[in-house]
Amino acid sequence: MFRLLLLALSCLESPVFMASVSVSRSKPVGIVGGHRTPPGRWPWQVSLRTYSYEASSWVHICGGSIIHPRWILTAAHCIQSQDADPAVYRVQVGEVYLYKEQELLNISRIIIHPDYNDVIKRFDVALMQLTALLVTSTRVSPVSLPKDSSTFDSTDQCWLAGWGNLLQHVPLQPPYQLYEVKTPILDNKSCKRAYRKKTSDERKAVAIFEDMLCAGTSGRGPCFGDSGGPLVCWKSNKWIQVGVVSMGTDCSNDLPSVFSRVRSSLAWIHQHIQ
Repeated sequence: MFRLLLLALSCLESPVFMASVSVSRSKPVGIVGGHRTPPGRWPWQVSLRTYSYEASSWVHICGGSIIHPRWILTAAHCIQSQDADPAVYRVQVGEVYLYKEQELLNISRIIIHPDYNDVIKRFDVALMQLTALLVTSTRVSPVSLPKDSSTFDSTDQCWLAGWGNLLQHVPLQPPYQLYEVKTPILDNKSCKRAYRKKTSDERKAVAIFEDMLCAGTSGRGPCFGDSGGPLVCWKSNKWIQVGVVSMGTDCSNDLPSVFSRVRSSLAWIHQHIQ
């Protein structure tokens, strides 16, 4: 776990994460390889916070998304414990800058997917119920969820946003503005092949299951602090959340990142948010 004033915890779990990416200083880089996000572009994007006694403030640990006026979707590994105390967390909504003078929202209930596996990160999703309904606006509104029959591939326009590191050892700097990056989806077969090539010992290769989804290219994707954030794609004239940031290697250096596939958890999500 990284101990940073900004991020406090390293929430993008990874089996490798060793080298940083070389990016031109003349180009605006972000989440990794992205750019700054204007207000209101991703109105479902939230910052998940825990209290740091070292910083004497609520610090960002993970991302998340509004999927209902009272429900937040994030990664299970951001919560870690099935019996986590909701009072330990707060949520920031409707803002592209972290740590602005703004009331943080309280959580009343946390539900981790019953099939979540902390070792191999299967079903790495969790729901957080807010204590009160959100008032929706142009800057605060839920993202659409996919249908059971929805399919997405490299031809779809997909984006990722977050407040994570710009590079492996380069944290986001003040004023801590949200970054975004366009990132292509990769089919699971190609993703498995890429990870096997990277690992000489096949027994240690990252396993890619059907409830997972791969996305990203070299130098474009999530890094520490982006876990739990939404991967969204434009389809049928709306933005649909297809993935939740789960894990990756080398902060998107040379392998695609792995997301929890939202479609695989739809029945569980609807069971609770309805």
